[in-house]
Amino acid sequence: SVLYSDMQCYDAHPGGDVIPIGVVFDTNKRLAISRQESVSLSWVRSSVSVDIADLDNCEDLNLTYQYCEVDGKSNTQKIVAQFGSDKSNYAAGYCYNYTIGDTPKGSWFLPSALELKTLWDNKAAVNATLKTIGGTIIRNSGYYWSSTEEDVNYALVLDLEESLVNSMAKTNLNTAFGGKYARCAIAY
Repeated sequence: SVLYSDMQCYDAHPGGDVIPIGVVFDTNKRLAISRQESVSLSWVRSSVSVDIADLDNCEDLNLTYQYCEVDGKSNTQKIVAQFGSDKSNYAAGYCYNYTIGDTPKGSWFLPSALELKTLWDNKAAVNATLKTIGGTIIRNSGYYWSSTEEDVNYALVLDLEESLVNSMAKTNLNTAFGGKYARCAIAY
């Protein structure tokens, strides 16, 4: 389904002034992904890594990430509380400031690693729907940052080429192995 600016989901445009703002990727948690992605960003606001206060580190050796901090909205709020709410150059700040339609600042968030895994599991359907609304499809290379912190130096990313969650240095902007992007999510 497509999420429209009236925060309702429809299979076809309902008419009126509403616009498509995202594509549903998790019907159980009622989450939608943004139509667009960011330019390449780092996870932190500066060139120095810091541990986010009140955000648990995730060192999930089973690679399920279901026991880590799985609420991307809460994670994003904690990251923004530490780095500030401007979107100058870091992923969580970008999503916090992302708006489309009538969605206010703070509505969108950087998904957790588990939420990104759910997005990846539904990639084919999401991409098909993104194409119908003129959105940017999920890439086949590069990385999407998650709001899940591994430790002081690393955060988790969705590796779009390998189809798995991996860790990446928070300050990494090196595009030699693909850019690091933010794909924002919203609860409806």
